[in-house]
This record gives sequence, C-alpha cells and structure tokens, in this order.
Amino acid sequence: MNNLFKYEFMKIAKKRMNIVVVLVSLFLTLLFFIMPVKNYIALERDGSQVNGTAAIRLEKEYAKELEGTLTEERVAKDIKAYQALFSNPENVVKDGDQVNLKDDIYARSVLPHFAYFKMIDEAFVKPQVTDNGLTALRDMRLNKDTAGFYQARADKVKSYLDMDYSDWKYSEQEKQFWNTHNSQVETPYEYGYHAGWKSLFQCFELLIVSIIAICICVAPVFAGEYQSGADSVILSTRYGKSKLIQAKISAAFLFALLVFSVNLVLAVGIQLYAFGTGGWNLPLQILNVTVPYNLSMLEAAVVCVSILYLVLLGMVAVTLLLSAKMKTAFVVLVIDVLIILLPVFLGLSGTNGILNHILMLLPYMAVQPVFPADYTSYFSYPLPGLTLSIITVRIVLYVVICSVCLPFVGRVFKRHQVQ
Repeated sequence: MNNLFKYEFMKIAKKRMNIVVVLVSLFLTLLFFIMPVKNYIALERDGSQVNGTAAIRLEKEYAKELEGTLTEERVAKDIKAYQALFSNPENVVKDGDQVNLKDDIYARSVLPHFAYFKMIDEAFVKPQVTDNGLTALRDMRLNKDTAGFYQARADKVKSYLDMDYSDWKYSEQEKQFWNTHNSQVETPYEYGYHAGWKSLFQCFELLIVSIIAICICVAPVFAGEYQSGADSVILSTRYGKSKLIQAKISAAFLFALLVFSVNLVLAVGIQLYAFGTGGWNLPLQILNVTVPYNLSMLEAAVVCVSILYLVLLGMVAVTLLLSAKMKTAFVVLVIDVLIILLPVFLGLSGTNGILNHILMLLPYMAVQPVFPADYTSYFSYPLPGLTLSIITVRIVLYVVICSVCLPFVGRVFKRHQVQ
C-alpha cells in the first residue's frame, strides 16, 4: 500500500502541468496578499499621504493612542471631544445648512482615528444606513457622562432583526437564536491596533484561487486513466479495484492539503509579518459593532481557516467523484468551475431569500468571512425547533459532502465499463 501511495502521489506531484499550476497559484497568492501591504494608505496629521510599511507604522502609532477599555464613560468622553471640534467657529466651514470641519482640522483631529469614531458611530445609526460623515456622533445629545453605547448597539440589533426585508424575514425562532448569541458577547470591548487581522478577513476569500488550482491538479486522477486507456490495465490487476483506488484518493488529498497549506502559510505569513499580530485577542465587535459572535480576532481567523480547509476537502472529494465518473478531466474542470463560481454568475438576489441561502453555501461564498457585514453575520438557517448559523451550516455541509462523496469514488471507478 505504501509503495502504491508513493507512486500515485509522485504521479500527481511530478506532472508538468501540475507543477506549473501550483507555481502559478503560489505566485497569485503572493501577489494578492502582498498588494494590500503595498497599497496600505495612512495620512499624516498634516494631510500628507504615506503608503506601505510606513503607513502601517503610522497606523500603529494612531491606534496606540486609543488602546484601552471602551467603558460608557470613555465613549462619552471621546464623543464629547469630537463634538467640541464643531463648537469652535474657527474649525468649521458652512455650506448652506451643512456644517463641516475644515480640511486641516479634519486631517489632524479626525482622520487618524476615523475607524474608531466610525465604529462608535455605527452603533447609533439605523440598520443599513451608512454614515461616513459621522453625523450621528456630531448631533448626539449625551446623557450626563454616559453615551448609552452598548444599549444603542442592542437597540440596533433588535431593529435589524425586526426589519421586513424583501428577500427574507427573521422568524421569532431566529430572533431568539441571535438574541441569545448577542447576550454572550462580552462588554465592555477592548480596543487597540488590529489592522493585520482586518486585512486578513478582507483577503481570505482570495484563497479560492488555490482551491481551483488544486481541483485542476486532481481532476485527471481517474479521468486521466480513461483518456490514456490505462483503466483497462488497472482494473485487471490484483489491487486495481481496492488498494490502488485507496492510494489514488489518499494521494490526491495529501497533495491538496500540502499545496493549500503552503499557499495559506504564505498568505497569512505575508500579512501578519507586515502588519504584525497585534490585536489577536481583541473582540470582533471593533471590526463590526453588531457582530453576534463572541470571538477574538484570532479565534475568528481560526474559524475562517477551518472553513477554508473544509471547502477544500469537499471540493477535492467532489472532483474525485466526477473524475471517476467522467471520461475526460476537462469536463470535470468545467463542472468544478461552475460549482465554485456560480454565485459570481448569478449574484445574490434582492428578492429571493431561498436562492441566497443556497448561494451562500457554494465554495466562492463559503470561503468569505461572514463577520464584516450585518447581512452575512446574521445569516441563519431555521429548521423546525432548531436554528443554525451560517458558520455551522457551512461546516456541517462540507463535512457531509466529503463523507458522502468518498465512498462512491471507488465504486464508480470499479464499475466503470472498460472500452
């Protein structure tokens, strides 16, 4: 068995086309994950722009000024400081009914901490409303020394769940499910530098390219034997219908895991080396204030990586089953690409919630972290007496896909009619 496994593994690994595909995937991973570092932008307090690693260093300095616990008193104090900027007539410029800060004041006092102010502002604006002008903070009337930040967040979550959407309406069961999740979110939040983790969550989905590359490499595992005519020889040998099939499957999975792991280490390594690991223990809520998951940045990243691996294993299992069934690797690849990229072609519907719930489980969408947006972080699947989060459903689905497909791979290949 060991010799068969080594032979099948080396057959995949040494194939010239596979070597080219793997190298291209590594190059694309390098390119995709280094670009956010090179293109990272920050502004000095005088308004001058810096890029790349210099911008990251500057962002760390700005974030250090904001480190600490977001108590109600601190949030109120920071809101008052922001509002005080508008109290000085020399700081503002009027445009009709609009009152805005002058560019130099905005660049010096707001831009360095914009993400922080925006995070606080998000708790006070209505669901699905974008307030890049921070008008909610500017116009807020504070109650003594507290801002009611966490109550505002709770009210916003309730409003979000109660809204009547054109594609989906949350049932009472779902509302209870998400309210329970939100009750487990620890407060007050800790705030600090977290740019590396934010960038990772924005880039994880790009690893779908590596998964496609791996599918290209394993597609000929069985179909290639049909094309070359070797299937008649294989199936007539002593172990052709048993150990050889197991060796092919095991070799394909090991190859997939090794190639993907190299891509993943390269991707994560580039980002965390450039940005640093600072903020690994901070709560997800400082990325998106209404996220219902009680996870740190590191824990959320582990969830994302776990789902990436499960999607990979699921797609390898599907590819092997198709390879055992189809006559050519090309047909296998066409079906693979359609499965992976179908959400790109269709897009999420504004009126069909059931379709959206299906599309969100397909590989292209499944590798995307759900945490950055309310729409995805509150995605749930209600069953009679049970509600599952999208994270749980993705995990269960790809485990099931892998478990269901694998037993049929060998059966399909063994029952193949030799031409």
